[in-house]
Amino acid sequence: MATPKSKKRRKIIIFAVIGLALVAMTLVAIFKKREPVITVQTEKVTRRNLTELVVANGRIQPVIQVVISPEVAGEIVALPVKEGNRVKKGDLLVQIKPDNYRASRNSAEANYKSTLAGKTVAQAELEKAEAEYKRNLELFHNKLVSDSIFLDFKTAFDVAKLRYESAAHQADQARFVLDKAMDDLSKTTIVSPIDGTVTRLKSQLGECWALPSTWAPKS
Repeated sequence: MATPKSKKRRKIIIFAVIGLALVAMTLVAIFKKREPVITVQTEKVTRRNLTELVVANGRIQPVIQVVISPEVAGEIVALPVKEGNRVKKGDLLVQIKPDNYRASRNSAEANYKSTLAGKTVAQAELEKAEAEYKRNLELFHNKLVSDSIFLDFKTAFDVAKLRYESAAHQADQARFVLDKAMDDLSKTTIVSPIDGTVTRLKSQLGECWALPSTWAPKS
């Protein structure tokens, strides 16, 4: 049979255990509410160069690469750049001898002006033939001219129309040839389309650039 002293000791132990349990639960609740501390490093914003080392085998390629080749044949008379040179947009890269192309342009221009003059003359003749035709048509309706006379004026009017159409066609063809000659002449001067660096030269000063055999003039 338990004595009063042992009962009192048992109660003290039970209360002590309950107290320790409450303290433990309180501590756990406190630690759960705490958020982990994150250390943030701050620094004043400044402009600087970032260097990144890459260890790998490969080949460096430019973001934008422009391959430039002459579109007309001829001797290269100017090549003011070298590999590695920095160039700006509009800088001269290659100059092909323009003499033959300039002569072709001048010849085409003279021929075009001649065809324009011929077209003007043909138009004047057409207007005259048309006026005479209309005047004789009215006389023919009033039976004041014979059939043969009226037919002569009608034929002259038809011929004048054909001559004008032919002259206009020749002028259009001459204009096309002139535009082609001017385009070829402009292509003898090659300039840089962008700012960049010359990475490779495929031609040399004094070299005669020849177009591939499959090349044909643009229509």
